[in-house]
Amino acid sequence: MVAMRCLALVSFVQTASAMVHQANLQRITVQDSAFVKFVEENQKPYQVGSQEFEYRSQLFAKRVKHVEQLNVRPNKTWTAGLNYLSDRSDEERAWMLGWKGAASKSGSVGTNSGWNFARVANKNPLPASHDWNHLYNMEHIRDQGACGSCWAITATTVLDAHSELYGTNRTFSTQELIECVPNPRKCGGTGGCEGATVELAFQYIATRGAPTHTENPYQAQALFGCSTPLEQAEIDSIATFTDNAAFHASGAAGLEFGMKGWQKLPENQYEPLLRALVEQGPVAVSIAANDNFMYYDSGVFDSNDCDWVLNHAVTMIGFGKDADTSKDFWQIQNSWGNQWGEDGKMRLVRHDDEGAHCGTDEQPDMGTGCDGGPTQVKVCGTCGVLYDSVVPVFNQ
Repeated sequence: MVAMRCLALVSFVQTASAMVHQANLQRITVQDSAFVKFVEENQKPYQVGSQEFEYRSQLFAKRVKHVEQLNVRPNKTWTAGLNYLSDRSDEERAWMLGWKGAASKSGSVGTNSGWNFARVANKNPLPASHDWNHLYNMEHIRDQGACGSCWAITATTVLDAHSELYGTNRTFSTQELIECVPNPRKCGGTGGCEGATVELAFQYIATRGAPTHTENPYQAQALFGCSTPLEQAEIDSIATFTDNAAFHASGAAGLEFGMKGWQKLPENQYEPLLRALVEQGPVAVSIAANDNFMYYDSGVFDSNDCDWVLNHAVTMIGFGKDADTSKDFWQIQNSWGNQWGEDGKMRLVRHDDEGAHCGTDEQPDMGTGCDGGPTQVKVCGTCGVLYDSVVPVFNQ
């Protein structure tokens, strides 16, 4: 009998709670049906009528207004839209950026000295368009969540693709990089979800190897620390490497799965990036992802809509020409899930004089800087896309 009364009480409470929830939902629906629909479609955890719900509703209304303003601009080449980021605060949106490239005390780490200039010197004709969308790894769009891990996701996305291209066909754990890659010089952050570099990630994997995604799945946070702590000599080797050190390390773990090392393309040069995309595969690049970047839905994103402060890492997967606008573009794959942009990807306008389309990053500490690095750097290409480009080298 007692159990039955408890069950009846629970049932009554649940029914009453459901009635209150429905009443609140009806009230909110009248006031802001668009946000209610957004909450339901994106499975947001906000309790209808709560302070959190009201706060997120106000942020959403602000984003809606900005999207409307972007979409009424004359001669626009891209369309803004709402996405699952549309209820996030500016601080939360900033966490979606977490690059952090390679400027060092001398300008950059991992210079272009190892780049295969023989390929450039051959001057083989470049196609008008080329992409790697047919690869399995370009169909799998990662979502970094509330962790500034774009540097690690970009590194593993590129490595997965190159492993697929060159036949070893394995994956590399992003979580391993977040928990293990040393960053004593604070290149773009303090490591893990607070930023590091693709170069460090490549150097770590070439030197030490890494488990697969399945063996150490992504958690969007550093949970346990590195399962096999690094010795100081290993930290020094990875974090203070000289140019292309991985190419000269006999017995390096990367050789077991075909990775000879990595190369940084010449800074701010157009043709080497084109050739690397055609002749080698997807490339890790840094980019200036400002507020407008967050609203991208479709089309060719114009260079007038971004600035020069590099703060995000993405995977460059191709280039081509838009049939509707005749605009040349770069195609990148982001790490914000497939609900953002064109199924997780973006087309950036590409200029004929891309190498001369330059500006100054006056806040390198926001993305590409290390402790003691330059206070400003020259960056070229749409949204600075030519400044810091890195590609792994696998056995061929």
